[in-house]
Amino acid sequence: MAFTAQELLTDPGLFLLEFDETSAHILQMTRDNFHRSIFLDGRIRHKAQGAMRVPLDQLVQLVGNATFDTNHGRAATGWIFHVAQCGSTLLARALDQIGRSLVLREPAALRRIGVRAGQPGGLGDDDKALLRAIAFMLSKRWDRETPVIVKANVPVNLIADELMRMRPDAPAITLHFPLINYVAAILRTPGHVDWTDRVSQELRLAGNPICEGNNPQCAAEFAAALWFVQIKAFEQVLSYPNTASLEASRLFDDPVPVLVAAAKLFGVELSESEAVSLVSGELFHSYSKNPALDYDPEVRIAREAEAIDRLAPEIARARAWVERAADRFGLPDSLSKPLTGGAAPLL
Repeated sequence: MAFTAQELLTDPGLFLLEFDETSAHILQMTRDNFHRSIFLDGRIRHKAQGAMRVPLDQLVQLVGNATFDTNHGRAATGWIFHVAQCGSTLLARALDQIGRSLVLREPAALRRIGVRAGQPGGLGDDDKALLRAIAFMLSKRWDRETPVIVKANVPVNLIADELMRMRPDAPAITLHFPLINYVAAILRTPGHVDWTDRVSQELRLAGNPICEGNNPQCAAEFAAALWFVQIKAFEQVLSYPNTASLEASRLFDDPVPVLVAAAKLFGVELSESEAVSLVSGELFHSYSKNPALDYDPEVRIAREAEAIDRLAPEIARARAWVERAADRFGLPDSLSKPLTGGAAPLL
């Protein structure tokens, strides 16, 4: 398929999936493809055609010449920033309403630039220009009035402030766990421990200034450092006007007001009765990342309680690490601007 530069910049069906050192990888998508793609990475659902390649420097230049401040008249992209294992996929899928919104879940290109931010020195000028191009490409929509929301993933939290500075009016939610629940979630099984190790290595976490003089020495301390770095990033996000924090248990335990409030923040039309129907339906009774599996909230609660009890020594070690970091860098009792209810303690 051939397309013009104007189509590349404006057609949401021309989706920037990934990039390498020389090329941007563009996939042709339909609105239904986006809806059926739980994640926009190697698991993406798309038309049969393979990815088309555009010279990366050409794409960056095209966006640089565009009227980025107004996104060609587009409203600001909304963001769901989250710490992982906290219901972000469930929230994102609930807000993905064909004709009312477009929710992009974990775009691979955005994750890759987030990983780059973890390298020594962070993002250089060329990386920032590329991030600007990626953000622009993600802001495309079929209807100018239809909000676009991007559910990010963990590496993107390192560049959350960069994204917010591009459009300070952007709506955003910081979805998080208190430390105890976070450690229980990401160290629950050997597979989760491996994930924590991989992400910590990917983000060069041991070299982060926050870890200077307080080097993580074990899985529990790496979990603590990962949590602390993300919470500090969320503090910055919440300094922008149209942002809110959301402690994950509120989504799990009382989802209807959360969905109504999140929809309002992002400009998605969703009534309370529609939120009730969503919560009563298949989405909230199957595993959000794999709808073929059933979801049982009682099993989740029991599993979390078991993990907290079993991982008590790891949680204590993680808390000690966080307390040392907090002595140097500060840590609020809770994140500000709760989306619903009162603020939940972080420790």
